[in-house]
Amino acid sequence: MALIILGKTLCPLCGKIIGKIDQTVATSHFIADRNDPLWRYSDAGFHKECFLAWEHREEFIKRFNDIVQPMVFGNGTYKHMEPDGEIVNLYTSL
Repeated sequence: MALIILGKTLCPLCGKIIGKIDQTVATSHFIADRNDPLWRYSDAGFHKECFLAWEHREEFIKRFNDIVQPMVFGNGTYKHMEPDGEIVNLYTSL
Protein backbone atom coordinates (compact mmCIF):
# COMPACT_ATOMS: atom_id res chain seq x y z
CA MET A 1 0.00 0.00 0.00
CA ALA A 2 1.17 3.51 -0.71
CA LEU A 3 3.02 5.17 2.13
CA ILE A 4 1.23 8.40 3.04
CA ILE A 5 2.76 10.73 5.61
CA LEU A 6 -0.02 13.11 6.52
CA GLY A 7 1.15 16.70 6.36
CA LYS A 8 4.08 15.79 4.05
CA THR A 9 2.95 13.55 1.17
CA LEU A 10 1.91 15.34 -2.03
CA CYS A 11 -1.17 14.26 -4.00
CA PRO A 12 0.07 13.36 -7.50
CA LEU A 13 -3.07 14.84 -9.03
CA CYS A 14 -3.12 18.34 -7.53
CA GLY A 15 0.41 18.59 -6.14
CA LYS A 16 -0.82 19.76 -2.73
CA ILE A 17 -0.04 18.16 0.64
CA ILE A 18 -2.38 15.47 1.95
CA GLY A 19 -3.39 16.74 5.39
CA LYS A 20 -4.47 15.03 8.58
CA ILE A 21 -8.17 15.64 7.97
CA ASP A 22 -8.18 14.79 4.25
CA GLN A 23 -9.92 11.66 3.03
CA THR A 24 -7.58 9.57 0.90
CA VAL A 25 -7.46 6.88 -1.76
CA ALA A 26 -4.34 4.71 -2.03
CA THR A 27 -3.18 1.65 -3.90
CA SER A 28 -0.31 -0.77 -3.76
CA HIS A 29 2.06 -1.04 -6.72
CA PHE A 30 0.17 -2.85 -9.47
CA ILE A 31 1.39 -1.45 -12.81
CA ALA A 32 4.85 -2.79 -13.64
CA ASP A 33 5.46 -1.09 -16.99
CA ARG A 34 7.21 2.27 -16.43
CA ASN A 35 6.08 3.35 -19.92
CA ASP A 36 2.43 2.97 -18.97
CA PRO A 37 0.86 6.45 -18.56
CA LEU A 38 -0.82 5.31 -15.32
CA TRP A 39 2.38 3.81 -13.83
CA ARG A 40 3.22 6.88 -11.74
CA TYR A 41 -0.17 6.63 -10.00
CA SER A 42 0.32 2.98 -9.03
CA ASP A 43 1.48 2.80 -5.37
CA ALA A 44 0.31 6.35 -4.73
CA GLY A 45 -1.96 8.17 -2.32
CA PHE A 46 -4.47 10.78 -3.49
CA HIS A 47 -6.89 13.25 -1.97
CA LYS A 48 -10.21 11.46 -2.35
CA GLU A 49 -11.71 14.65 -3.79
CA CYS A 50 -8.99 14.77 -6.47
CA PHE A 51 -9.38 11.08 -7.24
CA LEU A 52 -13.15 11.39 -7.70
CA ALA A 53 -12.69 14.27 -10.17
CA TRP A 54 -9.76 12.67 -12.03
CA GLU A 55 -10.38 12.22 -15.75
CA HIS A 56 -8.59 8.83 -15.71
CA ARG A 57 -10.35 7.49 -12.60
CA GLU A 58 -12.54 4.94 -14.41
CA GLU A 59 -9.62 3.62 -16.47
CA PHE A 60 -7.42 3.44 -13.35
CA ILE A 61 -10.07 1.50 -11.41
CA LYS A 62 -10.61 -0.89 -14.32
CA ARG A 63 -6.88 -1.50 -14.61
CA PHE A 64 -6.56 -2.08 -10.85
CA ASN A 65 -9.41 -4.59 -10.88
CA ASP A 66 -8.19 -6.33 -14.04
CA ILE A 67 -4.69 -6.77 -12.61
CA VAL A 68 -5.28 -7.28 -8.88
CA GLN A 69 -8.66 -9.01 -8.70
CA PRO A 70 -7.46 -12.37 -10.15
CA MET A 71 -5.04 -12.72 -7.20
CA VAL A 72 -6.91 -14.82 -4.66
CA PHE A 73 -5.47 -15.02 -1.15
CA GLY A 74 -5.33 -18.22 0.89
CA ASN A 75 -8.46 -17.26 2.80
CA GLY A 76 -10.45 -17.06 -0.47
CA THR A 77 -10.54 -13.26 -0.67
CA TYR A 78 -9.49 -10.88 -3.41
CA LYS A 79 -9.18 -7.10 -3.67
CA HIS A 80 -11.70 -5.00 -5.58
CA MET A 81 -11.66 -1.22 -6.08
CA GLU A 82 -15.05 0.44 -5.86
CA PRO A 83 -15.99 3.50 -8.00
CA ASP A 84 -15.05 5.86 -5.15
CA GLY A 85 -11.56 4.33 -4.86
CA GLU A 86 -12.25 2.25 -1.76
CA ILE A 87 -10.52 -1.13 -1.92
CA VAL A 88 -12.58 -3.92 -0.39
CA ASN A 89 -11.97 -7.60 0.25
CA LEU A 90 -14.46 -9.89 -1.47
CA TYR A 91 -14.84 -13.65 -1.20
CA THR A 92 -14.63 -15.95 -4.16
CA SER A 93 -17.71 -18.03 -4.86
CA LEU A 94 -17.20 -21.76 -4.62
